[in-house]
Amino acid sequence: MRASSPTEQALSAGQMAALGDDRARWRAIRRSTAPADRDTPEQGVRLAYEAAGLEPPARIVWCYSPLALSGLAGRMPQGDGGNVRFRLLDRLRRRIASQAEARVHRKVLAAVDSAVNPADLLVAAAADAVIRSVPEQNLSMLGQLRRTGLSFSGVLQALAAPRGFSTCAAGPHDLSWLGAYDYLREVLGLHAETEPLRGLMQLATSVGWLQPHEHTCWLAERPNLMCGDARDRLHHASGPALRYPDGWSIWAWRGVEVPRWIIEHRDRITLAAIDEQVDVQVRRCMIEIMTPERYVALGGATCVAEDETGILWRRNWLAADAWAAVEVVNATPEPDGTRRHFFLQVPANLRTAREAVAWTYGMRAEAYAHLVLRT
Repeated sequence: MRASSPTEQALSAGQMAALGDDRARWRAIRRSTAPADRDTPEQGVRLAYEAAGLEPPARIVWCYSPLALSGLAGRMPQGDGGNVRFRLLDRLRRRIASQAEARVHRKVLAAVDSAVNPADLLVAAAADAVIRSVPEQNLSMLGQLRRTGLSFSGVLQALAAPRGFSTCAAGPHDLSWLGAYDYLREVLGLHAETEPLRGLMQLATSVGWLQPHEHTCWLAERPNLMCGDARDRLHHASGPALRYPDGWSIWAWRGVEVPRWIIEHRDRITLAAIDEQVDVQVRRCMIEIMTPERYVALGGATCVAEDETGILWRRNWLAADAWAAVEVVNATPEPDGTRRHFFLQVPANLRTAREAVAWTYGMRAEAYAHLVLRT
């Protein structure tokens, strides 16, 4: 298709139709759990280094998880050179963006980016979990000098060098912007302007994480399992929510990272275990997994208020640390004539059952009290 000119402020019907296809394709790339076709990203590494004005790395080292990547990269005392993430990704992106802006109206560029590269909450959650779980390398100044040498330029490079994993490495979330440029290349015809990104695009379609240095580039496989709930939070009810080929895994319940035993050995969740848990979020996950109904039945919470709308239960640990749920009865009877009881978790500062039930509807207690029909 013909590329838009700087004066054209909208895409054609055909170009608009292609946005959905590119959006779906790059979403699948970001969330892929397939093993890497290693020849493709290795070729991409060499092309990306060349586009950034760097010599191809002498070594490309594969790892089976970001944890393994961080461990190997952190132990290399010399020979791999300084970190080149900024030159390989950020500087190159700025350069290509400037060239694209000279060809395509900024409104079109913004529309393409928002359509092809929307926020991907599950991928972002997985990246955050990886960054939190991988120990920071925190390479010392001496370690940086060993890598870069004692020359004046080496000292300057060591002073400016990134040291933490989150600034040294890049994951799928750091490469997702390439989807918009892939669209500019394939649909709007900006082949020459986007040619320097071809290597990074090859990397993005096959690799999990990368940590590029002058002479060594570490690559990590993608996860072979990534699970989320309906809200794209990391979640798996019976196993790890995120797992890599070497077995490194992260367990999560509705977006909260939890110890493995909480997911895989639910029978060990007791009132005592809940009380002993110091992390407020993990403790609430334990109650959810046990179920609030069973938690209340076992005596975990105390009735603090009751009215025609339901019963308010609360458990206090500290002044600012409490759990609460309102027990309500379904207005519609079951086929056998019984009515189901529901436990809805609510803020612990609510004082009455009516206030708690109203909160679940996003209403104030006074407004809820005037409703004729309640469910």
